[in-house]
Amino acid sequence: MEATPHTSGEPIILSHIMPTPIRLIFGGVGLALTILLLVELGPALWPPSFLTLFFGIIVLGGLSVTLAFVAGSALGPDQTWEIRPRKLTITYQLFNQTSVKTYDLRDFESCDVASSQYDSDVETYQIVCRLPLGRTVQTGLESTPFLMAILAFLQNPIANFNVPRHAEIRLRSPDFSKREEAERALAHLMKR
Repeated sequence: MEATPHTSGEPIILSHIMPTPIRLIFGGVGLALTILLLVELGPALWPPSFLTLFFGIIVLGGLSVTLAFVAGSALGPDQTWEIRPRKLTITYQLFNQTSVKTYDLRDFESCDVASSQYDSDVETYQIVCRLPLGRTVQTGLESTPFLMAILAFLQNPIANFNVPRHAEIRLRSPDFSKREEAERALAHLMKR
């Protein structure tokens, strides 16, 4: 993604938005595949037999993928970053809930540009801001604690809930397609 063009006094605005039709498609596909998996392989789990463990592993593996589609479509908030000199405003939106979080540059332990290449050949870049020890990222959508608990469980089901995970202490911007754009946005944030 490219940042919006700006002059020196205007903010840089980045966004990562999943349109509602795409959310519904991912959620519907995930739900349909979950039902299909349970209808087709569920009978192999009961009554218990020699193959129950084998089919149980397949069903659990399949459910982890299909439920991730459902959770990602239902729980992944849209983000809009507004970068001003020494100030960052992030707007989170999930369906009809909106939350705005504002950070001063002093709120961060460090900020830098990092590669966000995961599984594709195209390398993208993000601004990564680390919060001080003891502070965690809050989206402001905690008014749905049940859904947030499901998302936390799906992110890392075996995690110790007392220790913040890597993703909870770092703010990661939407992706930039060029490193120079990410560095320019970071320089704009660090400007006095």
